[in-house]
Amino acid sequence: MFRKLKVYGPDWGNKICNIPIGDKGQDDKVIWFHNPYGWFISKSAYSWLQLKEMRYGPHKIFWKALWKLDTLPKIHVFTWRVGHEILPTNENIASIRHSFDTRCRRCRAEIETLLHALKDCPTSRAVLALGGWSDSIISKKYDHCIDWLEDMIRVLDKRKMANLMAILWNCWNNRNNFIFRGKEEEAKII
Repeated sequence: MFRKLKVYGPDWGNKICNIPIGDKGQDDKVIWFHNPYGWFISKSAYSWLQLKEMRYGPHKIFWKALWKLDTLPKIHVFTWRVGHEILPTNENIASIRHSFDTRCRRCRAEIETLLHALKDCPTSRAVLALGGWSDSIISKKYDHCIDWLEDMIRVLDKRKMANLMAILWNCWNNRNNFIFRGKEEEAKII
């Protein structure tokens, strides 16, 4: 309690602690992240423990290279969130709030995934194209954002990868400005 008051002050600390979490009557889900379907099975637990002991896991190249990028700490954190696909896209929100609309609010695509928001939405595509990224990099299909970024980290040097992450961070902020403020910048400004 003392730390909360010290960091936020008495008013903000109490307001933060009183924020309701989730809807009433909402069921929790248990998800095992080391299985593509979210199910816990002993085989996946054993595999995960073995890989962890060998200091090897999926996307090892991406995670090692991420923290070596010369970029702002907030972009490191953003990239970490992108890699874990935990940013609040409409698809992620709809998995929690069942009546939430999954469509992209900018282009009305059926489902706004993280890949769509950062790479496939027309505004993001225009920003990437203006940033000098070739159509072959932009148009290739991926199932997860981390797969795309890991491919990029393999072909780009550190400076270009840091620039790409800064561009993606700006695309995400532009998306949020459109959703929350109704204001979207042109691709050349982003």
